[in-house]
Amino acid sequence: MTQGVELSTTVLCPAVSTDPTDATVRFDETGVSVRGTGLAEDAALAEIFDVRLGQPPQAAGQAFSGTVLTIGFERGGQRVVLFVDGEDSTLERVSALLFRRLLDGTQVAMSHPATVGGRITDQRFDIGQLRVAPGKIGCTGITEPLNIDLDSIVSVTRSEKELLGRLEPTVEFKYVKRGVVVGVYLSLNPPRKLNLLGRYLRREYRRTKRRLRTIDPPPPVLRVLTRLYAQRGRTKSRTILATESTDPEALLQTLLDHELVELSDGEITLTMLGWVLVAERVSTTRVPSEQA
Repeated sequence: MTQGVELSTTVLCPAVSTDPTDATVRFDETGVSVRGTGLAEDAALAEIFDVRLGQPPQAAGQAFSGTVLTIGFERGGQRVVLFVDGEDSTLERVSALLFRRLLDGTQVAMSHPATVGGRITDQRFDIGQLRVAPGKIGCTGITEPLNIDLDSIVSVTRSEKELLGRLEPTVEFKYVKRGVVVGVYLSLNPPRKLNLLGRYLRREYRRTKRRLRTIDPPPPVLRVLTRLYAQRGRTKSRTILATESTDPEALLQTLLDHELVELSDGEITLTMLGWVLVAERVSTTRVPSEQA
């Protein structure tokens, strides 16, 4: 966030007033400032512990009906919450800038690849600097610098991993690399940074997750996706369809209609939607052995 962004909008800061007010909100390289009638708040980047974008929580439900940007920060030992109203596209842009400014350059312990195709590797954690850029996440200062497209991420979870002899909270994300799902473990301090990272990664693929909620794939569809997963997401053979259905073309059409696969140069290939669906289920689904 090298340049400041200024919004004239409606905000609510319950620590100051229970009523929303018109204000000017500025986001720049130092943090966030708010100026309105009876309202003057400044939050340095180091004081911000939470950033959320979505429907207003109960505390702001009566003041706002659409999407709001929620910013949590510390002030004099107390936690303060600021709710910012605005157009969805504007809040998306501002929140992405704020996330990147909060996270980029943070020291991170990273294990990559931590898993390959569902199998755990013996890769140790390496210490480097987290890099967050538009559409990208990576790490520098390590043996093999990493730079990943956010739209290739198919899963984000929280767990604990052993680091320096003790269990530490960790964010694990999986992404697709040349037809293989690769896992990455990340650990950051302080904990608020880890929470912000997890929230940032999740927001980048939540549209896909929302799409998945509208899909209730029957077992044959899931089995085809799992077989494709075992073949690095693509195959020229229609055997995987015939194995699961007496009407392979109808099954293929169902997969195409749900945008779980696509046809490319005579191959059936997983779409990113298909990758996300199968990546979530493959850990509890037996991957068939298929030579087709």
